[in-house]
Amino acid sequence: MHNRDDRTVIQVEKPPVSVRRGGAFALPRLFCLQRSRVRPLLLAMLAFAGLVGQTAVHAAAWASEDQLVTVGVLTITSKEEARARWSPTADYLSRQVEGARFEIQPLFLQEIARAVRQNELDFVHLQPLQFVQLRRKHDVTALATRVVDDAGDGVTRFGSVIVRHRDHTDIDDVRDLRGAIVAGVAPNALGAWILGVEEIERAGLSPRDDILPLFVGLPMTNVLGAVAAGRADAGIVRADVLQQALSAGRFESDAFVVLNPSRQPGYPHRVSTRLVPEWPFAATSRADARLSEQVKSALLNLPGDAKAMRDAGLVSWSEPTSYDGLEALADKWLTPPQTIGDWLRANWWTVPVILSVLFAVLFGQQWRARRQLAERERERRAALNAMREAVVTLDAEGRIQFMNPAAQQLLTPDMPPERAMGRQLLDAFALLLRHDQHDFSIGGLYEHLSREGWVQYSVVLAHGHPRRILDLNAVRMDRGNGEAIRDVLVSMTDVTELDQASRQLAFRATHDDLTGVFNRRSFIDLVDRRLAPGGRTPGGILLWVDLDHFHLVNEGSSHRMGDEILRRMASYLSVVLPANTPLGRLGDDEFGIFLSDAMAPPQEDWPSHVLTAIREFRMDDDGSALRITASIGARNLPDDGSLDAATALQEAESACAMAKHLGGNRLVTYRESESERRLRQADYAELNRLKEALEDDHFVLHGQEIRPLASNCDGPWLEILLRLKGRDGRYESPGTMIELAERFNHMPRVDRWVIRNAFRTLKGQLEEATTPPARLTINLSGQSLKDDELASYVREELNRNRVEPHWICFEITETAAIANFDQALELIARLRELGCQVALDDFGSGLLSFDFLRRLQPDIVKIDGRLVCDLGSDPVAAVIVESIHSVARVMGAKTVGEWVENEETRARLHHLGVDFAQGYLFHHPVPLEEYLVDVRAGCDG
Repeated sequence: MHNRDDRTVIQVEKPPVSVRRGGAFALPRLFCLQRSRVRPLLLAMLAFAGLVGQTAVHAAAWASEDQLVTVGVLTITSKEEARARWSPTADYLSRQVEGARFEIQPLFLQEIARAVRQNELDFVHLQPLQFVQLRRKHDVTALATRVVDDAGDGVTRFGSVIVRHRDHTDIDDVRDLRGAIVAGVAPNALGAWILGVEEIERAGLSPRDDILPLFVGLPMTNVLGAVAAGRADAGIVRADVLQQALSAGRFESDAFVVLNPSRQPGYPHRVSTRLVPEWPFAATSRADARLSEQVKSALLNLPGDAKAMRDAGLVSWSEPTSYDGLEALADKWLTPPQTIGDWLRANWWTVPVILSVLFAVLFGQQWRARRQLAERERERRAALNAMREAVVTLDAEGRIQFMNPAAQQLLTPDMPPERAMGRQLLDAFALLLRHDQHDFSIGGLYEHLSREGWVQYSVVLAHGHPRRILDLNAVRMDRGNGEAIRDVLVSMTDVTELDQASRQLAFRATHDDLTGVFNRRSFIDLVDRRLAPGGRTPGGILLWVDLDHFHLVNEGSSHRMGDEILRRMASYLSVVLPANTPLGRLGDDEFGIFLSDAMAPPQEDWPSHVLTAIREFRMDDDGSALRITASIGARNLPDDGSLDAATALQEAESACAMAKHLGGNRLVTYRESESERRLRQADYAELNRLKEALEDDHFVLHGQEIRPLASNCDGPWLEILLRLKGRDGRYESPGTMIELAERFNHMPRVDRWVIRNAFRTLKGQLEEATTPPARLTINLSGQSLKDDELASYVREELNRNRVEPHWICFEITETAAIANFDQALELIARLRELGCQVALDDFGSGLLSFDFLRRLQPDIVKIDGRLVCDLGSDPVAAVIVESIHSVARVMGAKTVGEWVENEETRARLHHLGVDFAQGYLFHHPVPLEEYLVDVRAGCDG
């Protein structure tokens, strides 16, 4: 027995008998039978009666079931979200339409079009452009138009706005978007893209050639975020989405400017585009007229406060509005790609033509192949001869088989081209390696080609003047595949001018344009390398030279004269000082000199020599000798490498300032007190200890639990703390090291060490398809907020250790957020894009206002422990904590009370509604790995 649609077919030896719902059996006509067949006929009739009875039972049961009605819903997010949004509407229709059971089928744009073409859907809810396409081709009828709540009024139309940021003042009109980056949700999004690019095209621009699209995906506020962050010059969003985002306070009220704004009658917002009807609910040709009328009546009478309305985000359903006039727009922007079948149906006549041409091509292929092979060699030689680069081909032994004219120009004068043919490459060309670290023999060249298939050398042509520098590239022309080399192509490019230009660019990047000595940055870097442990010349003297009254020269003579004095002085000092003495220009009329311990006579005498030499400097100015004096500050450098160049320069500059204060034309040496020296050496030793701890993993990660106070909070969380393991095996706080790391800008390196090792430790305790023993919160320093590569580093470590981003929360202190607000906003956004959470630590300890808190939008707000400790004794502290919690709750953020050390404080936090608490009352910090092992063991037990 086979079920097909609404009938049951019973198969017997005779033709089938059909049973329809509510109908009777149609018995086959009986013809005259012979008496010998009566008994078999009776048996067949009894069997037939049994089958009829069984079929009638199944037909009655089948007839009692509700009819399944499929509603295709266009989804622009995820199918799960669309099913959850529209299932209440399906349940409502199932209750209102007797004998029918409605089911939601979420589909993407191309899926819903295919389902309608294949007659798989009874009803559809889709965007207007796709509706008019399907209406024209597949008899789809609109039953109702959805009504949305926009600014308190129900509207059945919508439009888009093209916005730019208020600071982007060079864009005042849609026509100004030429060459701009324009953000949108997706290329097939009606309200968020198509209407906008239609206006851009109407303004005379090409959406394909004149703008750069940037598709950021849903939600649509991502477009506004891209414009606000400067990643896009403009963006296209629905007008109501812009208004809702501004009303919700997600952006400042004047953050965006609408391009080409206009007001449309009956629509509450300014728009940059035309208005189009809202999405229709439509019936396909598969739904009969009676069912369509029942569905339409049910939708139009759906109460506004019903769950179906709330979940769908609608106000009501209205009589279908007119969708006429949208066909051209739909065909232009939503035309699906043509399939091979469509093309063959439209161009069937081309098949025999193509086959005929193919046969003709195959017939003439052999003749053409022979002709092409004959011409290919001529063309190759002509192309090689026309090249400006020198080209040589070699055989399996490295002998020259071909040279183009450019290669012939590189031969030595006593080597004519005809004599060079058949000789080995290095015998015919006088070439020398610029850097003698490669085997430049033919054997070494071919051995490298056998492994890599390509090799490059920098060589010098060893004849002619000036010497010419060549880039030599050799590549195999055969297939390789482990076989012996048969043919090699060698090209040689003259890069002499490029090399000289590169040297000049490198020189200009490190030297002062006016004087030709080192610029400030290069001079500091050079001194740092000299002073570093293991450097070439530890110790020495650093001089800061400031020409006295130099501004009078510029004012009394001219700037040209001042520039000439600086050039002459730099050249003069270069001659006076020993060769290779570092000399740099540190300011307008200031020079730096590094005197090493290896100088002769002893470097202690050189500061006075420099001062005397400057006193003796003379320069003619209109027949008179111009004299120059200078104030010099000297800083004796320790030979233990405990002083960096920036600090030494600062101290030399202060000594120079003292020399100028005393009247100039003198030398002042910086004097460091014994206590300052000991303190500096102690700081340097501690900083070296920090570097050693990072390199040798002497740090140990600890963790302290953050316990939930509310029943609806997931926990526990674990704050990662840094401890240093001493030689006695005890753990100590690295507070002094952290202070030094902040002073010397080493905190980004410390933060990366913590992130890497925290993820690695968490990975060691993970199991497949399980949650971690605890979620981790990791502190970030203010210096790390300026690290543009930190978010990329976090993503790499997450992927490397297979750690889910929502298991991690990064803490940023309030004071660091104040000092680096723009960087904090950018980093928070990028961490959130990865899926991590962000906490604002020590909130209430600084000057951060609630407005800054609103703009930062953290996931967690950690209330400063000093406020929490004062809850029992200071009513003002209680009010502040309650206010912070209230603001965080409105923002959707959780709150954490820090420094909870007694039951009374915990009870007060719980009474105020604070979500989490952290402190010694609950948990003392323990090694992270030990904690995770214990928690995992407890869970397994």
